[in-house]
Amino acid sequence: MDRQLKIVGVCGSLRKDSVNKKLLDLVKILTPDNVEYEYADYSDVPVFSEDIEKPVPESVKRLKNQIESADIILFATPQYNGSFSGALKNAIDWMTRPAGDNSLGGKVAGVIGGTPGQSGTIQAQLHLREVLSHLGVQVPAQPRVMVSGIYDMLDENAHLHLPDVEADHYKKLLDELYTQVEAKIVRV
Repeated sequence: MDRQLKIVGVCGSLRKDSVNKKLLDLVKILTPDNVEYEYADYSDVPVFSEDIEKPVPESVKRLKNQIESADIILFATPQYNGSFSGALKNAIDWMTRPAGDNSLGGKVAGVIGGTPGQSGTIQAQLHLREVLSHLGVQVPAQPRVMVSGIYDMLDENAHLHLPDVEADHYKKLLDELYTQVEAKIVRV
């Protein structure tokens, strides 16, 4: 791809030291020079209510603008009670509001996740993929990045270091996302 691409990362955890945010931030070292990465901080987005959607709150406008400016949206989800977080669902609900203004529709997105347990966030990723598909988001089926035992991958300074096999899956997912964006551009 010759032109500059933009990836916007959206984390399902609002915790400042989230391992899923660290997983997203690794994209900076896994991408080529022609790819820009930006993190979408939506911690100030209010709980969705139709009572406050018009006019759209400034924090929501900022989030929607970030999503709309992206070629690729990269979602990193923890697994809470067998699904993705309520905070992420709230952000997604706002991204599709007001009615008829879906900032996600037609986008290419990747879904990744890490957990201290052994599930690799599979249930959360499946639920998130289903919601994204419903909203018209193009999410590749493979490869999947589901990191188990992620706390064991933190060094003494709390920096995340993926094993080679996990980093390879991550790079392959990014390559697939670039391919899908390129195919969209060619069709247009």
